[in-house]
Amino acid sequence: MMRRIALTVGGILISLWSLGPIYWALVLSLMNPVQLLSAQPSFVPYPATLRYFAQLLSSANGDNTSFLHVALSSIIETSVTTLITIVVATMAGYAFARYRFRGSQVLFLTIIATMALPVYAVIIPLFQLMTQLNLVGTYIGVILVEVSATLPLAIWLMRSFIASLPPSLEEAALIDGATHFTMIREIVLPLIGPGLSSTTIVVFLTTWSQFLIPLTFAPTANVEPLTVLITQFVSKYAINYGLQAAAGLLALLPPILVVLRFNRSLLRGLLTGAVTS
Repeated sequence: MMRRIALTVGGILISLWSLGPIYWALVLSLMNPVQLLSAQPSFVPYPATLRYFAQLLSSANGDNTSFLHVALSSIIETSVTTLITIVVATMAGYAFARYRFRGSQVLFLTIIATMALPVYAVIIPLFQLMTQLNLVGTYIGVILVEVSATLPLAIWLMRSFIASLPPSLEEAALIDGATHFTMIREIVLPLIGPGLSSTTIVVFLTTWSQFLIPLTFAPTANVEPLTVLITQFVSKYAINYGLQAAAGLLALLPPILVVLRFNRSLLRGLLTGAVTS
């Protein structure tokens, strides 16, 4: 009985800690300007208004500063980064899991060690490199840097998932005449489906929430994502809390939908990776 009570109380506290800020953002986004400036905050906005959501979504005039244009930039950068990262990580993870060549272990450990390196430690050299390549303020520049940031973790996860498979399955396919590409596509990828899905979700969520990289490499409104746009609702003398909260809630929708849709694959894949790694 005491264990059940402790688990229940712990679950309630974790839920309040996680959902409390989201609920407060919803309250702020539904308040009118008078309520936002009130000295006594209300936890239930009455009368509620959708003016901030309408203000964001109505800016569909096609200019580069509209919320919808910035949301499209976030989708493009996150989708392309996730696709490139998963393709490269799958090939690299298979190579590290199945082949032993001179320096393979050192190379793998070097790649994994880069996860401990904070982004701000290499942000200036990367910015100088992208400036010389004329890629600052472009989708390509942002995507390349984000791929380099998410690739080590993805390689580590994919190597763990592939290493958990018995090599005899692949050897039998090769004996039957299958090519390496066919063997990976028809045997390896279906067997590591949950792991592949969980790695894709982790890369997607990590890329979607990036702030420092797009802030540095996407300084123009043409390619800036939502994480950068939301901070611009803060001026030197005032903060538009309602607009900022509404934009934050809209930016949360894609990650929430992805997690709710693929939560089972995410849990199964992460648990499998934890066991096999």
